[in-house]
Amino acid sequence: MAAFNAAFRRNPDFFAVGGYDAMHLIYEALKKTGANTDGDTLIGAAKGMAWESPRGPMSIDPATRDVVQTVYMRRVERVGDQLLNVAFDKIENVRDPVKARMPN
Repeated sequence: MAAFNAAFRRNPDFFAVGGYDAMHLIYEALKKTGANTDGDTLIGAAKGMAWESPRGPMSIDPATRDVVQTVYMRRVERVGDQLLNVAFDKIENVRDPVKARMPN
């Protein structure tokens, strides 16, 4: 966050964080596979991977290959001279709600 703010003079948005997470996952999967770029090998390496994202804890569900993340409840508050989204609660380990309801 500090490095992003220093470079761009703002907090990272949804798109910047998504790009960070995608590149982090690709980088770590390539490290894990010894730079093997075969699709099935990379997917296998990504399954179950977990890391600390700018948005909080992230992981890849090994069964569905979906993102598991913390969802933050926010409200807009004036902080100094800015209006900011301020977290007031969170739900941890959120999985895809559609897949969670599907029968196995």
